[in-house]
Amino acid sequence: MSEDAGNRHIYRRVGIISFFTLLSRILGAVRDLVLIHVFGAGIAHDAYVVAQTIPNALRRLTAEGSMTLAFVPIYSELREKLGQQQARLFARRALGLVLSATVALSVVGIFASDYVVYAFASGYGDNSEKYHLTVILTRIMFPYLILVSVFAWAMGVLNAEGRFASPAAAPILLNVGLIIGALALTYFFDPPIVAVAVGMLIGGVLQVILQWPSLRAISQSIVPLGFFRDKGIRQLLRLLTPSLFGVAVYEVNIIVLRTIASTYPDGQMTYYYISSRLTELVIGLFAFAFAAASFPEMSKQSAKAQWQKMFETLRFAISGAMFVIVPAALGLFVVAEPIVKMLYLHGEFDVADADTTVNVLRAFAISIPAMTMTRLLLPAYYSLKDARTPVAIFFLTVLVTAAAGFSFGHYYQVVGLGIGLSCGMWCQALLLYILLKRKGQLRSRVLAYGELAKYTLVAAVAVSAAYTVSRLGQWNLGAAARVNWLAFTGLLSLAVLLYFTILYIIHDVHARRLSRMLLSRRRP
Repeated sequence: MSEDAGNRHIYRRVGIISFFTLLSRILGAVRDLVLIHVFGAGIAHDAYVVAQTIPNALRRLTAEGSMTLAFVPIYSELREKLGQQQARLFARRALGLVLSATVALSVVGIFASDYVVYAFASGYGDNSEKYHLTVILTRIMFPYLILVSVFAWAMGVLNAEGRFASPAAAPILLNVGLIIGALALTYFFDPPIVAVAVGMLIGGVLQVILQWPSLRAISQSIVPLGFFRDKGIRQLLRLLTPSLFGVAVYEVNIIVLRTIASTYPDGQMTYYYISSRLTELVIGLFAFAFAAASFPEMSKQSAKAQWQKMFETLRFAISGAMFVIVPAALGLFVVAEPIVKMLYLHGEFDVADADTTVNVLRAFAISIPAMTMTRLLLPAYYSLKDARTPVAIFFLTVLVTAAAGFSFGHYYQVVGLGIGLSCGMWCQALLLYILLKRKGQLRSRVLAYGELAKYTLVAAVAVSAAYTVSRLGQWNLGAAARVNWLAFTGLLSLAVLLYFTILYIIHDVHARRLSRMLLSRRRP
């Protein structure tokens, strides 16, 4: 496969993942709007934020994050060297490992929820109502860890086999479950927020069911096997333990900062949650799409010792991600006020809540390019079966985040925590990039500085135009003002059109490729 053909292959995958991720994120925004409208920025929503964080953080560490990064390279290597049948058997044994670990962890978590909640939000201990409500929600949500871990296993198998649609679409069903809980089930539970926890379990079941047809299509059994004597599983565990720390940085940073935020007044946790959700919307659409699309390819190239091709794949993925991440991050920072107030300024969420959230979002936006680089560079380390380097960086990053978050938080409360997260993520991204350049297989530079400067300058022009249009809005009126809809639509359309047009005129490879893809789809 030529380099250009391989890049087109990745682009197609990115298109599939981004399409379903966009639908999921839109529905996720609807979900957040529903929750904020129904519960506001009070005790119930603060309790939900922490309770849903706990199983989600654990699944990203144990399954969707470290398990996937450790699983795909080994699965790809077994398939290339020993054949499809051995890879299938390894997958079933890995499923046995996932189920055993997550069932045990969920049982412990349910019985120890009091201690788990205190570890994640010690500040809630001063408010008995909020603390006990968080414990109740945590106990209900913990089994979600089992469901989402099975889904993450299926995602690893399907992605390694070049199938991306059903895993990318699955989060849509999770959001459906949460919305059903908030709108239809609250009448059956006291307190009503418990219905949202039940909706989370419903969504988890739907996610797993959606993967079954795709797994059947590739003849992958979902019957788990024993795993204790399997060489592949032993190799997986050797890579899994350090990779756990490698992908844990973002989650641990969030946990550390949310623990600090739990000592702040009511509502601060909600501001932090909204900002992190909007940030993850941008990263999920683009950074995760390029990472998920390129990781199986890099794993296959690593198994064949095709280091030059692996370098080209990584460089292309980073370049493509920066093409969209740089303007998205800059835009999120500059027009944070219209975004937050158009989406959230209604119901129990007032202007003061929105103003604080705007500042938190700006602090988060600074971290987006660093998070993107981290998400793209980590798979390169695991494709090379180097999990030790990310571990060393992990400990330093957590210390930087905690110190910066505590220091800035002392003066700026939850806004300072956002600044702390950005400091930690930039520390991680820079160290991962610098140390990767010293790898024998990948000594060349994987980040094109000229392209990065080009995207930054063009994005600055486009975002400046968007900011000019944003001054026409009366944002304290939120979505209720007609002029705000016109200004909001105008600023977004102008920024996108201006950015893409300038890059197309100066013959940027990604702008040209994207235009060809769009035109080819419109042809009969």
